[in-house]
Amino acid sequence: KVVVQAGQQMPSCCSVTNANEALRTVPVVALVLMFVFNHSTSHLFNEFVERKWMQVRAALQRLLKEASRIDWIVVCPRRDVDFDVGVLLGRGTFTSVYKAVEKATGKRCAMKIVDRYRCERLKKTADVFMEKHCLLRTNHPNIVKMLGWFSDNTCIYVMLEECLGGELWEVIKTVGCPVPQARHCLKQVVNAVEYLRQARIVHRDIKAENIMLTDLATVKLIDFGTAKDLENPQIKGSGNASRHKVFEDYVGTPQFMPKEVIENKCSDHRSDIWSFGCTIFQVLSGCPPFHDRSEYLIFQRVLARDLQFPPGIDATARDLIERMVVQDPDARLGALDLEDLKAHPFFDGPFERAHLLPVPVPSLAALCYQRLGSRMEQFLEPLAAWEGAAQLEPAVREQLERMKVAHRWQEEVLPPPDEF
Repeated sequence: KVVVQAGQQMPSCCSVTNANEALRTVPVVALVLMFVFNHSTSHLFNEFVERKWMQVRAALQRLLKEASRIDWIVVCPRRDVDFDVGVLLGRGTFTSVYKAVEKATGKRCAMKIVDRYRCERLKKTADVFMEKHCLLRTNHPNIVKMLGWFSDNTCIYVMLEECLGGELWEVIKTVGCPVPQARHCLKQVVNAVEYLRQARIVHRDIKAENIMLTDLATVKLIDFGTAKDLENPQIKGSGNASRHKVFEDYVGTPQFMPKEVIENKCSDHRSDIWSFGCTIFQVLSGCPPFHDRSEYLIFQRVLARDLQFPPGIDATARDLIERMVVQDPDARLGALDLEDLKAHPFFDGPFERAHLLPVPVPSLAALCYQRLGSRMEQFLEPLAAWEGAAQLEPAVREQLERMKVAHRWQEEVLPPPDEF
């Protein structure tokens, strides 16, 4: 409607002077079309558009009908002073994420600030633009939305929707997640992965640290900097560079990388299945499946498929993980058809609109385990000296033992203090 009104206001569709306010709410794709019309210097092209304006307007109406499903991206210029920047939410190698509020509208967002100097020095600028490209292409309730972006001489600013629940990793670290709550979250990840497969986008870094939660426990998949767009192969991320060679497929987090990625052979939707299987292990156990003190040792474990389960892992979940974390990419459950994955007994119940389903209420025991796990270092010695531990129910003993194993595994990954 905005595009049509803007067109009616113009004596020629090649002039946008009188519709600046209207164009501020035009979706990006429609704005690109208008930009082409406005900046064409060909008289014949302008005459063609004039003659065919009714068809152009109808096409834009159809475009807007499709675009009505996405959030509008305000295209008016922005500056960092237009926002009230609040507390720090997280920090990466060259990025920082803050709570922010736009002064003019009062809209809240998570502002991702990229240090341009550090990003360029690490040769990761392409990753920033890859993430922006992928987020502009996607529109799914379980994928974080980009609300806008701008830049200055020192930083790139990306506004993302706010996820007040924090990282899933912070919720499940050491403790793991009870099966009902894990199933609720993982179904949403499956829906996001299915959407990405249809869009021909490979995430390449699925893990609990890249899964955010809203205040309503809706899952949001984030961090598309290392993604791969099979639909637009000319758009590439930075990859990993070693001297003069760039490894385009050797990307991701070592504990979640399959064999073909470690060997820099290929990375596609089958690689995401492996990473997702490792993420299921991580969510249920509270630690990654392949862990060690160096990348080399981690890769040795991955290549040997040294998959060790801590005590107390659900039997159906274990079967699911073992069928997803398979060396042969084609043999992974869901690699050829995600319906095979969705049909596994672990995923009991519907997948449709999973983000709108009520969150299972955690048991009192689960809440106690979570509190205990968050202070595991303080309780290790009292638990070891407690004489009544042998009289606990088997399920409780298994849970405590699993938490101790997960805590020990995480401690083994960290270097000793003198190596810092």
